[in-house]
Amino acid sequence: MSCVDFRQRNMPQCPSRRDFLGLSAAALAGLPSIARAALTPDLPSLKQLARAKGLAYGSESDIALAQAPPQYTSLFMSQCELMASLTPWSRVSSPAAEASVWEDPNISFALKTGLKLTGGHLLWYESLPRWFLAIDDRQEARDAAFAHIRATTARYAGQVFSWNVVNEALSPRDGRPDGLRLSALLDHLGADFFDGAFRAARGADPEALLVYNDYNMEMDLADHQAKRRALLRLLEKFKRDATPIDAVGLQSHLKLDGSRFDAKLYRAFLKDIASMGYKILITELDVLDVGAPSAIAARDQAVADMYTRFLDAALDEPMVRAVVTWGLSDRYTWLTPDSEPIFARNDGLPTRPLPFDDALRPKPAFHALVNAFKNARAR
Repeated sequence: MSCVDFRQRNMPQCPSRRDFLGLSAAALAGLPSIARAALTPDLPSLKQLARAKGLAYGSESDIALAQAPPQYTSLFMSQCELMASLTPWSRVSSPAAEASVWEDPNISFALKTGLKLTGGHLLWYESLPRWFLAIDDRQEARDAAFAHIRATTARYAGQVFSWNVVNEALSPRDGRPDGLRLSALLDHLGADFFDGAFRAARGADPEALLVYNDYNMEMDLADHQAKRRALLRLLEKFKRDATPIDAVGLQSHLKLDGSRFDAKLYRAFLKDIASMGYKILITELDVLDVGAPSAIAARDQAVADMYTRFLDAALDEPMVRAVVTWGLSDRYTWLTPDSEPIFARNDGLPTRPLPFDDALRPKPAFHALVNAFKNARAR
């Protein structure tokens, strides 16, 4: 799970997705019952609506689906074509352990049930093994990083929709002319590591979409504008170097905090990416409602309106090929005070950022996605 920069991203390591889906049966038993949740039999299927327009729809799951309540698993399977997975390099104990890397339990579930894998950050500055950080030779560090990429992509070759080969390498506020993030990853690999990383992935899995993934590029804010410019410069460099990257992943963690979303500006940004020949994936979409009213009806409508405005603009670009929400149900969202104190609402109420509520009932946000896919131009 990507820890979005609502803070200054000063944590040494990102909190895991429920400790990498390590919920026990006892923990699940303690959750409020959803046994009587009314799953509408004729509910529209987001994956089918998206597929009809040449799009793929999916979600991450902040719970291991094999252990989840069956109603949730059934809902996930009926709505999603893609499963956003975890491939944390930080879990690899040594270079020799690459072949036996810890596996997100949802990966095996996806492969058994026909869900396609997406995401899986291969290089991310917040998920680096300690042994890698101890390497003091740049070539040795690169060899280790590229070996990790080859081992992971080869393990799932032919079964993956897309890989996030590099995640969140931009941070213009850090002051570098190229906009790259000051990080241990940059220190160890140097600024020109991208080409080798993408070539390692392409060699091991020639079929998957190879993605550069990043966040905070949606709003009409100075920081977002700087990051959009930095991304476009990076993509231009990829073109010059013939780096084998297929797509850009835009995380799209949206907020109801008064920030202005300018649809015209965003369309122009997507068109700039598309003009270079890159596909675009909306990779981690959700809407944090900390600034929305307490009343559920008004709050849910505000969240749905944000989804609508954003997706109407995003799906107007035909090079957008996938939409992945960062969760399906409010029951399992990461946008809680337990994850980050800044995710707490002033009224103390739980957040409601996703298409289904905590009883798995469709919300206005779900219908916003339905309408967005119905109204999208065909790819």
